[in-house]
Amino acid sequence: MGIGTEGQGKGGEREAGGGLPAGAGTAMDLSGRLFAAASHDLRQPLAALSLLVGALDGRVSDPASRDLLQAMGNAIQSMKRMMEGHFDLVRLEAGLCEPDVGSHAVNGILTRLALEVAPRFDGGSLRFSVMPCSAQVRTDPLMMERLLEGLVTNALRHTARGRVVVGCRRSGGHLRIEVWDNGRGLSADELAALHRVLDGAEGGVEVQGVLGLGLTLARGIARRLGLRLAVRSAAGRGTVFSVLVPRAPETEEEPEPASGDPGETLAPDISRARVLVIEDDDMVLAALQALLEQWGCAVTGADSFDAAVERLGPSPQPPDLVISDLRLKGAANGIVAIRQLAKVLDTELPGLILTGDTDPRRLREARLSGYPLLHKPVAPLALRAALARLLGRGKLIAGGMP
Repeated sequence: MGIGTEGQGKGGEREAGGGLPAGAGTAMDLSGRLFAAASHDLRQPLAALSLLVGALDGRVSDPASRDLLQAMGNAIQSMKRMMEGHFDLVRLEAGLCEPDVGSHAVNGILTRLALEVAPRFDGGSLRFSVMPCSAQVRTDPLMMERLLEGLVTNALRHTARGRVVVGCRRSGGHLRIEVWDNGRGLSADELAALHRVLDGAEGGVEVQGVLGLGLTLARGIARRLGLRLAVRSAAGRGTVFSVLVPRAPETEEEPEPASGDPGETLAPDISRARVLVIEDDDMVLAALQALLEQWGCAVTGADSFDAAVERLGPSPQPPDLVISDLRLKGAANGIVAIRQLAKVLDTELPGLILTGDTDPRRLREARLSGYPLLHKPVAPLALRAALARLLGRGKLIAGGMP
């Protein structure tokens, strides 16, 4: 998952009131479009690779071959994280990231974080847990999720075995979100040096060399959100990074609890599900079909809304759910396609948006649609967990999550 670009989301507002030199807004808009296009195009083959490795997982039984397959999957996910991290750092340093701050349930952010990072802990000597929290916060949810992912990545980098935990504590009108690890910890001198780098004004390659990509990205996003990272550590006992986020007024509805241990849902049974996949990239569509069929699903594939209606036939049996790319051929995007199919089939149709898009306007539309959103390239286990969660909840009505 990457953070969006300012030029496309709120470039007009900034040009009007930000005091930019003449032509600067146009240059930022162009830069934003170039970043979005490059990010989208690079994600497509990575997405296909990740899904194909997942499809092979159920067909390879030889232990040595499975070890190679797991190494391939780890390499693909590492490539994904590095690509997203470097794109995000460039956007931050170029001033192309504009926060879209609103009131959000912190559990929604934590649940998406859990689905994203849990596969990195699968089969290793580290456990990952997310503690549920009912608070509402004022933040940009995508940027906050990316910030926390950077902190978890940093914990993974410095913790060989044990546990990484994400939890929250109320602190007056704020919520302190913390990432704990029981790694080697830091000496007093190391901790003092880290504080100087976190609190300093420096940026760029020098800071990344000291902090690492994950922590450098978390630091940059925190500053863009007007927040500050804090850290405490003890040698031999572990480290805690935290960020203090403004709380929003509580709503009457309790948000859905985040999973305490994402590992519990890493391999759910979704066999026999009828899945309609709408994806206009032939390579990604073929990979998705292969993976879903390996899991026992009955898959119908199409590259647009019109093609999906044609593939379903004159008297179709509604699918159990629809997976759609956000960008599609024709006039209908993925959100419109799922909604229109529900009308055509006269049924409530669960849907999932799978996208490589980083345009903040499109991502905002996807978040507001009520359909779950996953970013390409998605880890197969994260996709499987999301599908099981969606199928297990029954019908999902566009416009709101139950």
